[in-house]
Amino acid sequence: MFVLMLENRSYDNIFGWSDLRGWTPNGVATQADGLLGKPPFQSVDASGHAYTIAQGAPYRLAFDPGHEFTDTLVQSCGGADARRLMANAVADSAVLQDGIYPPPAAGANDLGFACDLGAHGYDIATGLRALTPDQLPVLNFLAQQFAVCDRWFSSMPGPTWPNRFFALAGTSWGLDHSPSDSESIGSTLFDGAKFGNGGDSLLTRLAPTQWLVAHGDIPQSWALKGVDAHASSFVTHADFFASLASGNVDASFVFIEPTYDPMGNFRNGESMHPCGDVRLGDALVERVYNAIRTSPYWEESVLLILFDEHGGFFDHVVAHPTVVSGMPALAPVAPTALTKRGFRFDRYGFRVPAVVVSPYVKQATIDHTFYDHLSMAKTLAKIVQHADGPLLDTPRFADAGDFSALFTLNQPRKADEIHACPHALPVAPPATVAKVNNSAVAFNSLNWPVKSIYAGA
Repeated sequence: MFVLMLENRSYDNIFGWSDLRGWTPNGVATQADGLLGKPPFQSVDASGHAYTIAQGAPYRLAFDPGHEFTDTLVQSCGGADARRLMANAVADSAVLQDGIYPPPAAGANDLGFACDLGAHGYDIATGLRALTPDQLPVLNFLAQQFAVCDRWFSSMPGPTWPNRFFALAGTSWGLDHSPSDSESIGSTLFDGAKFGNGGDSLLTRLAPTQWLVAHGDIPQSWALKGVDAHASSFVTHADFFASLASGNVDASFVFIEPTYDPMGNFRNGESMHPCGDVRLGDALVERVYNAIRTSPYWEESVLLILFDEHGGFFDHVVAHPTVVSGMPALAPVAPTALTKRGFRFDRYGFRVPAVVVSPYVKQATIDHTFYDHLSMAKTLAKIVQHADGPLLDTPRFADAGDFSALFTLNQPRKADEIHACPHALPVAPPATVAKVNNSAVAFNSLNWPVKSIYAGA
């Protein structure tokens, strides 16, 4: 099982304008739930001005939309609640310590995305534009050739770190925000991380020979306690692709982290971070897919292409059990020392893009099943058949569903029977690259402190 986890995009931002039609895993004709073919959605700012959710997002944004828990709360509750919260500067203060926050918006046009963009001083109209299929030919090709999941939600309404922890450990241990510099330095300074207890993530519960992390520059997964004992399981992209081509990948689980380029304001990263060029991310997807398709492992593989969280971008599906079929209600959990914003982990985040690529998946499969990041580990558990108790020992893992129902073919599709993947669009190099000492703000937006830049490398 290969997993490529990218950064900070909602489902509608990537696939909203894609005309994805096909069949459910049960063979019923259907269409993916995006923006196309629906009345235009709007988002209203704090002054009452309505902005239409439009096409043609820039390949690279000049700003990073808010996606902390407090931002996501404003975006999800919307309406008068969003305006009231932003008036109280909710995004910049330690609030909600009692775990009480407004209910989700009644509908898509009530969501508070314009409110949050405006509160940060960002260009609202630009922030509300979504990408089109011609801008991301590789991702759209794979969504058409294999399976797209239009009900995959981030595991919590907030940023990168807790959502990636949910994917790899089934919990964030109460972390509901991006770690501060002091938290990060204390946990990642050269000697491995202190998030978790050292035996509660996929990378410590699986045998060291069962997993591999292929990273571009800085693997965020190094922030999991205990992984520093298995540094040889962290390899560069170049080494991973070489091993794949030669048939020397023994791991059952390969977690692929993109080049983030936090020290360069993400401009040259491949992660799909809004401050980087999405064409670089599409090119990474192309490279990973083609490497697996032409490798000896194709006929026994599944590649999950997934985004960690919505990145502050509009999505029209309100993440609530009364709206989303199959979404379970989450019981509030008690705060921990890592809980800063008072979140009780009783809500999911917004939808994120998820594409499942496998020779056992029929072309044009569209899955409306509810998933979150725990579904990755739940599916992996079926593959590795972990004998020593559950693969992850958390309530969220126990309750998660897997996506094995997508594997409907008895015989694998041969690589030469699948249309050739188009190339990602070419990218002109950036005019300037930020100097290291000027990149603190962008670097901190992913919250890897400068002093941990080489941790795990």
